[in-house]
Amino acid sequence: MTGKLSADRAASNRPARTDAGGSSGAIAWFEPIACELRDIFTSKVAAETAFRAAVDISTAERWLAAKTAPQGEALARLLCSDIGDRLHAALIENVQTPWAQARRAELARARLLREREEIERRLAALGSP
Repeated sequence: MTGKLSADRAASNRPARTDAGGSSGAIAWFEPIACELRDIFTSKVAAETAFRAAVDISTAERWLAAKTAPQGEALARLLCSDIGDRLHAALIENVQTPWAQARRAELARARLLREREEIERRLAALGSP
């Protein structure tokens, strides 16, 4: 028993998406990450991003131009890469939930501890009074 489920229709002349090529709310979440990528890599940002996400450079260029955003596996690769800690911090930068605030505090504490260790190392190198 096979049959058509719907009547034949003429193709629509309207585009399926009206936001194609422009920045929409659906991809605006990636902007802080794109800014962080530009800060990390002062040259060849798209190539460095593409390498870490295992995508074509043209795909990374579209991400950086806010035309599309990474999804699924590509986003996971970015967050698990050598710069993932900075990208994760950028991703949750404007999140105002308790877990995000706790994570930001944890990151700030870790940064301050690293700075203190560096200062102690430099003081030790100068010698004890």
